[in-house]
Amino acid sequence: RAACRDAPPGNWYRRRRHNALAGTRFIAPRLAAAEVLRNAGIEFSPGEEALRATRLSALFRSNLPLRHFPVDLLRSTPGWDDAFARSISDLECAGLRPEDIEPGGSPQLEDVLTLWRALDHSAARCWTAGRIYLEAALRLERHPESWTFPGSTLMFVTSALTAAEARFFRAIPNLAAALVAAR
Repeated sequence: RAACRDAPPGNWYRRRRHNALAGTRFIAPRLAAAEVLRNAGIEFSPGEEALRATRLSALFRSNLPLRHFPVDLLRSTPGWDDAFARSISDLECAGLRPEDIEPGGSPQLEDVLTLWRALDHSAARCWTAGRIYLEAALRLERHPESWTFPGSTLMFVTSALTAAEARFFRAIPNLAAALVAAR
């Protein structure tokens, strides 16, 4: 307390928190997932969500071999780029990758997979948050030592948790989860 009294008056927050939670680090889950990947030497950049519909519009103008959806319809009718972007992002948030889905399903699913693979190729290392969580989870599942934050980890989760986030959280060593309930 003596040190707090000697602090300048404008630093009330630092005075009150001077010795509180020593050794504690607060980090957003998405940043923790990105840190796991960067420490593993995996190169990527976030932000694919903002570019995905535009990339799909460009793919619709290419000559992708689609079995169900008429390419002319995809090119001429507004909204298909957004619909496919949301669907593929939902699949990623569900913790899936194109290679996780067995081929030979319906023609509609085959077209989604064709577009998804082409989209991933076009985006290269630009990833969505769902993909970042999934890739970090896969890395931690194979190499738990990739978690570079020492000690125990407390994670606060809400009901809006995606499957990709849950898989990432489950892969964190020494994790204690706290459910934040809201009405």
